[in-house]
Amino acid sequence: MLLATLFAVAAAQVAMPDSTPSGVVAMPSESEPRRIRTPEMVADFYLPAASRPVPAILLLGGSEGGLSKGGAREARLLAERGYAVLHLSYFGSPGQPATLKMIPVETFDRALDWLKAQAEVAGDRIGVIGTSKGAEAALLVASRRSDIRITVLGVPSSVTWPGIDNANLVTEASWSENGKPVPFVPYGWTGEWKGIHALYADGLNDAAAVERASIPAERVNGPIVMVCGERDSLWPSCPMSQAIQERLRTRSFTHPVTLLSYPEAGHAAFGPPVEVSAQNAAMLSFFGGTSAGTTAARTDSWPKVLAAIDAALKRSTAR
Repeated sequence: MLLATLFAVAAAQVAMPDSTPSGVVAMPSESEPRRIRTPEMVADFYLPAASRPVPAILLLGGSEGGLSKGGAREARLLAERGYAVLHLSYFGSPGQPATLKMIPVETFDRALDWLKAQAEVAGDRIGVIGTSKGAEAALLVASRRSDIRITVLGVPSSVTWPGIDNANLVTEASWSENGKPVPFVPYGWTGEWKGIHALYADGLNDAAAVERASIPAERVNGPIVMVCGERDSLWPSCPMSQAIQERLRTRSFTHPVTLLSYPEAGHAAFGPPVEVSAQNAAMLSFFGGTSAGTTAARTDSWPKVLAAIDAALKRSTAR
């Protein structure tokens, strides 16, 4: 089926998955993460060299699943900057759901509670970073918890969507809460294949479904930073970012809101800068935009994202 094939390509191309062995490695070398492989949580925990508890970040990847190489690079860079980083797999690793559907939001709660309980972590200074479907999850989770001090959303969604299954067009929810599906906007399938982007863009025309499935971003307890590419061809990340911004404005959100929108960037607009190479250029422009525009977006936005995280989490502890 053409539709299923294209969804499979999409899931494979959003990021390059990294294979992760089963079992638990208790402690890493200084340069390696602590690998957590338990029935309750699959994650890599990165720590900076520090003599006292440090602020921490929960890092969520997208529809590639598992623990991607791109996410690992991002986690290492954040750890080098002084953050403890929990790079969480919420599906796609051994022992986890194989497809992104009906993923319990409790998965993220357990990860955050574990992160706050670590001796190396300043539990009152926690942020979350998510990209693509991970940004959808990050905003959903941040809207349900008061202990997240900053929420960073790369090419995000303003609503929750159906899950993603490489074999079929999913009609189930991406997320569940207390075993029940979180309401979602159905794909806007018109009977004519117009591309993956159209499934999302046409779905947003269903005003009643959008109302039911809009993520209550106004409940987030801290600054929100969004990065999007205006030529995103996977889903309309900039219109959805603008919808989040407008929702916050109309509900008198009191925390800072930053939207970094890039005209020539695509779905790969968010993340650390990358070297320009033939392989990177192909990946950067696979879901819209130009490789130059997407590279420029990452180069411009990443320092601004880091500055916002620093401002929210590295506050003075002096009394």
